[in-house]
Amino acid sequence: MDNPSYDLIVVGSGPAGLTAATEAARAGLKCLCLDKLAPGGQLINLGALHEFDEIFTGTQMASLMTDDAVVAGVEIGFGEVTKLSGDGPWSVETAEGERHTGRAVVIATGLHKGRLGVPNEDQFEGRGVSHCAVCDGPLYTGLPVIVAGATGWAAPEAVELTTLASEVTVVDSPPVQAPPGVKAIDGRIVGLEGTNGLESVVIEAGGLRNSVPASAVFVYINRSPAAEFLPESLARDATGHIVVDMDGRTSSPTLFAVGDVRAGGRQYLADAIADGQRAAKAIVATLGKTS
Repeated sequence: MDNPSYDLIVVGSGPAGLTAATEAARAGLKCLCLDKLAPGGQLINLGALHEFDEIFTGTQMASLMTDDAVVAGVEIGFGEVTKLSGDGPWSVETAEGERHTGRAVVIATGLHKGRLGVPNEDQFEGRGVSHCAVCDGPLYTGLPVIVAGATGWAAPEAVELTTLASEVTVVDSPPVQAPPGVKAIDGRIVGLEGTNGLESVVIEAGGLRNSVPASAVFVYINRSPAAEFLPESLARDATGHIVVDMDGRTSSPTLFAVGDVRAGGRQYLADAIADGQRAAKAIVATLGKTS
């Protein structure tokens, strides 16, 4: 790996990853942004975004950010990364048999789908258990639904569902202020009920258990970092999130982590973009010193 193919390889093309790649490319670095699915990450599952002066949908924002990256010179690649090795230069290997090398790497892989942790959860996957309001919300138009979780990406998902469902209830503990038009329960889901798909959920609140009618539950709790391919020596917190400094730098000087996969991430779009900007600035400075 004496002559790496790229200055920077970004693994994950959500808002944090696309921002890091775009800013680094604008500074003159040769960048590859890899993702196993379409660019955009969590954005493609979101409806209207209200964090900016002009309202975009998640899909529109993903398209704009991808276009910006391509114009800046970022190479967009597709592949599921299965192994990261080296210590700058780095080797990135994919399930499709490709191998890329880079002087620096940014991990922006986000989180896996949430889990309720109830015994019969898998039997309701796709039959009432969902993870995307934009994708599956229309299936439950005029029906009561529940959102498990109330922070980060869960909040805009709950708002999206208010335009479709007859009633939206957020279940989380500790309690937070629910968005307008959303009912909140301080508790946790301990069971799912139904014969032909989900019909109700069992909620434990205040030491009591109650069955609450619901045709779907959108799960945004217990989301684990999508980082199984990383070296075990990499510093992580108790939940498996990657430990970084203020610039997103990990315990290795040319390996960075941004967005929801890093420790302390709040799962907000503005935070993800800011993460990418800080990391790109630090990478440009670091590679400039080591070139």
